[in-house]
Amino acid sequence: MSWFNVGGFLGNQGKTGSGQTGGKDTTGANTPAAVEAILDKVTQTTDVEEKKHIITKLSTINRNCHQVVGSKMSILTTTLQDNKNDIEIVRDIIEILSMVMTTSPKDDNIVEIHNTELFIADEKNFNLICELLSDNDYYVRYYISRFLNVIIKNRSESVQEVILKCPMSMTNIMSLLTDNREMIRNEAILIIMDLTKSNQEIQKIVAFGNAFEILLDIISKEGHSDGGIIVGDSISVLINLLKGNSSNQNFFRETGCIARLSKLLEVHNKDMWILTDQKFNIIMATLDLILVLVEKNSLSTSHNQLALSRSGVMNLIIRLALGKMSSVVIKSKSLYILGEILNQNSENINEFSAVSIKSDVTKQSQSALLKLTMSMLYKKDLIEKSSAFHAFKCYLMNNEEEQLALASTILDNGSETSPSKPSNSPTNNNPTPEDIENYSIGQHLIKNLFSFEQSIPGRGFEMSSFWFASMVILYMVKDSLHTKNHLLTTPLEIPKQPGQIPPNLFSKIMNTLLQSKTKEIDPMIKISILKILATWLNQSPNAIKQFFDSQLYLSYVIESIIQPSGSLSGSSQTNLNVHIQGLCALILGICIQYMDDETAEANKSNLNTIINHRIGMNSFKDKLDAIRKSETFIHSEQYEDEFSTSLEKLQIQLYDFEFTLFYKDIYDKIRNIGTNVNKPRPGVRKPQATNEPQHQSSPNQSSSPNQSLSPQPQPRNTQNQHVSNNINSPLQQQQIGTTSPQINKELESIKLENQQLKSERQQLKDEIESIKKQGGQSQSETLSLKNNNQLLAQEIQQLKLEKQQFQNELINIRQMGGQAQNDLSTLHQQIQQLTQVNTELQNELNLLRDANYKLEELVLEKDDIIDDYKKKQEYYQQQSLSSFTHDEQSNSTKTANDIFGGNSGSESMDFFEMLRIKQENTDYQTEISNLNSKITHLSNENSQLAQQKEDLMKKVVNTSPPISSPTSARSPNSALELKLTRVESELAELRIKYTALEKEQDELFNYSTKLEYENEKLKSK
Repeated sequence: MSWFNVGGFLGNQGKTGSGQTGGKDTTGANTPAAVEAILDKVTQTTDVEEKKHIITKLSTINRNCHQVVGSKMSILTTTLQDNKNDIEIVRDIIEILSMVMTTSPKDDNIVEIHNTELFIADEKNFNLICELLSDNDYYVRYYISRFLNVIIKNRSESVQEVILKCPMSMTNIMSLLTDNREMIRNEAILIIMDLTKSNQEIQKIVAFGNAFEILLDIISKEGHSDGGIIVGDSISVLINLLKGNSSNQNFFRETGCIARLSKLLEVHNKDMWILTDQKFNIIMATLDLILVLVEKNSLSTSHNQLALSRSGVMNLIIRLALGKMSSVVIKSKSLYILGEILNQNSENINEFSAVSIKSDVTKQSQSALLKLTMSMLYKKDLIEKSSAFHAFKCYLMNNEEEQLALASTILDNGSETSPSKPSNSPTNNNPTPEDIENYSIGQHLIKNLFSFEQSIPGRGFEMSSFWFASMVILYMVKDSLHTKNHLLTTPLEIPKQPGQIPPNLFSKIMNTLLQSKTKEIDPMIKISILKILATWLNQSPNAIKQFFDSQLYLSYVIESIIQPSGSLSGSSQTNLNVHIQGLCALILGICIQYMDDETAEANKSNLNTIINHRIGMNSFKDKLDAIRKSETFIHSEQYEDEFSTSLEKLQIQLYDFEFTLFYKDIYDKIRNIGTNVNKPRPGVRKPQATNEPQHQSSPNQSSSPNQSLSPQPQPRNTQNQHVSNNINSPLQQQQIGTTSPQINKELESIKLENQQLKSERQQLKDEIESIKKQGGQSQSETLSLKNNNQLLAQEIQQLKLEKQQFQNELINIRQMGGQAQNDLSTLHQQIQQLTQVNTELQNELNLLRDANYKLEELVLEKDDIIDDYKKKQEYYQQQSLSSFTHDEQSNSTKTANDIFGGNSGSESMDFFEMLRIKQENTDYQTEISNLNSKITHLSNENSQLAQQKEDLMKKVVNTSPPISSPTSARSPNSALELKLTRVESELAELRIKYTALEKEQDELFNYSTKLEYENEKLKSK
């Protein structure tokens, strides 16, 4: 801000180079020796007026003399202490001190910084400055506030230490905030902003000094979001007071200040499209303030979250985040803050779940969570999508109830646009925007998760949409055993043929990984799917069992680990392949750690053998360590999610902070697996070598290396042979002979499952029969709806005929009233001319009044100056009267010398200036009297015109002489007036009736359309 750049010491500094300022010869004061001599005179002089004159000379010194003033600063501070009741001396000394401490961006400023340190070193100096703030003089308080800004800028920490040693000084500084003079108040805001940036003790002193109420009152006075830079500075001070300070946050919340923030976020609909720069900055600063209130790892965060929700601030943020706000940055930041408000707060999550927002496509209400999902998946801007994902993640974190609710939306059998429809369904292949709007949240996620296989029509494949959909599914199953088990039993699509086993999400994910062996897939896709798989298998024995039900799944994971890093994909993707191998190793470790069924011990032994003899224990650990040592993992574990608009930080991150915690937790548990069988036991390897040919020679013998494998009986031998070829361990071949009893048990369990499937198949058949019966009933309903449609069509046709008749009558009436309107238009034109003349005179009158007000203010200012000069004049007259006693001739000469000569040149100039201002005052008073007379004349003329207008209107409206009177000149116009009035009333009645008919017709048409839509819906069913 440049409030002080006009006049004052900065203005004087700009004039020092010429050697003269304001008509004074200051050349002698621009050398260090001269300045030192002036300072000595200040201590030697006892006369107050002379001391003022000497101090004034120091206000024009050059920059090279600042060091001299600093070395003798005690002279100025002592003089200030001794004359603290003299406003002129106080003002001049504060101005000089500010000048010798003000830094320049073009210089090293060593002298100015040193002068600041010298001043602060003596605590009495700072206390004296703060004590002087008790004076209500404008210039004293303003100059001191500017001086405080200068020394705080130079040595902020030192000033803070001095304030803490004398807490009452902060009270005096706080008093500047309540000053009604805006210049002083604005400087106080800058002072407190700098003081409260880092020192929590000063933050507490300011906060409990009623700063919150004062700052919010300033914001309200300035117009909230419509205010200017003062509002932004006030919000910055609030942020300084609240950031990282729980006690201040509690005080801010308990005094009801959070509710007062809502006015700063209220945006009119017209401003949603275009925001001024100032309003944009204020809204962004307010969002920063709210983000401080909900920062992570704070004791007051949960209470602040509830206060934001109950005060309505959360609803305003939802409106900014999911409404029609055109600014992507504001939308994105609002989405991020919405996530922080929802984070692990069940009450806010429930309230958010109940919020409905109007759809831009269907114009129907839809849940805010669905709107959030569509922003995350279908918006173009990566900042907005990333922020929407953050909000979604916070919504699901440690919230098993909502995780399970979201999992239940993956398949919706009642929806026509369900992803479970066969691929030949027209609604599935070519969905309209309305169809997409009707998808459930789970359907949106599944479609985007597998969009790399079959892209969404009209959108294509977007890596960011796939990634965020996969991460939401990851957090949907994270730490929720019920959700994991529910998804294991929920099919993704209805079987196309009877008896076919429908795939669930887990099997479809694994099949996608298997397809990558024959079909090239982006490594990023593999990484996201492996992250989902690792999260799902963690602490989920049922998921691990299903993973081992197919040998292909285990084979894929093992092959991915043992293959060279560059062979999984092209050489350009080697870095990503390191992450693929590390995640596969993590999955094996999770299976060993959390396997819990009747075959767990045998399977763990087999996996340990695979890790030791096929993968290698050192290689296994290297794969896990490679992820932990990667740059992206290290960055993610050091920083939690933060809102950022930087393009570098907006790239898709492989891991987030929560996943790094999950990975490190699993890593600590599995890093030592396999060490108990790292060395083979004696007497084991020799028998295995002898049994191997027998096993290979028996084509019908079961050869499973894993006792828990239980796929369907038909492909069992093929799968076992495949695994035996891939897992070539002698220890496993020895264990094959002991698997027969277990296989028999598994066959029995498979038979039971088969019976259950048959019963489920019968139930499906029964449901299909019931649907067919309902279809018969719907046909009768369709016939009745058709009859209703025909009746409505007849009624619509009748209404159209009536509408045409009314339109014809309206045309006739308009033709009759045309002539009458022409006659009336002449009268209207005359009235408009008179009104225009009246308006012009009124504007001129207002201008004259404004000029009068300005002149009166100027006269008051001049009167004040004249009073000052009158006092000086009396002083001069007393001197001249005393000189008359000596000699009349000498009296005349001395009086002339006193007025015009020597050292009193400035006083002579002041005397003539007084005379000139007095003459100007007389001229202004004359001009004011002339303006007053002119205003009186114009007011009278305006009153006459208003009276003429009123008389004319009365004649037009009330005068109605007989039409047959030949002597009346105005009778034709009066007759036309009456006739026109009657025609207009009839015209208004017809318009009302026509509007009502149109409204009724629209309602009937809408009802007909609704019936047709329901009819088509019944037909499709």
